[in-house]
Amino acid sequence: MSPFNIFQTAYVTADIDAAVKLAEARFAVPRMQVNRDVPIETVCGTAHCHFALAFVGPVQIELIAPAGGADDVYRAMLPPGCGLRLHHIGCLLDSDAAWDAVLDEADVSGTAMPVRGDFGGLMRYVYLDRRDDLGHFVEYMQPGAGGMSLFDTVPRF
Repeated sequence: MSPFNIFQTAYVTADIDAAVKLAEARFAVPRMQVNRDVPIETVCGTAHCHFALAFVGPVQIELIAPAGGADDVYRAMLPPGCGLRLHHIGCLLDSDAAWDAVLDEADVSGTAMPVRGDFGGLMRYVYLDRRDDLGHFVEYMQPGAGGMSLFDTVPRF
């Protein structure tokens, strides 16, 4: 699998509830799974965010509203008002070797990795700061055993 296997498009917003309504109109998503006050590990500490998720075909739409803590990686890219702004695309990796290759390339190139963590062994994730050349972050996710089950309850359209 290519390391650029796009699985997700993620947008930041100041208001998760308004963003869910906007997603209904823009992406034809009649409902989303909303998770509030989710802790995310950043290099500056723990951020708290509200997330809304839905699949449109094979692509997951993720809406993120920063809600406190070390949430500058999200807050710094907020659009004015209650709109949406592309924050990152998420790519799935299928092996430890692919995960290691992404991290090695980031280390060699000096690419910042402002967010990195693990959801209880189910999913490793890292954001690479590609704003200078792509205009947004790129998240790489590597599911562990049963990791894709994290998305079993996410609505699909």
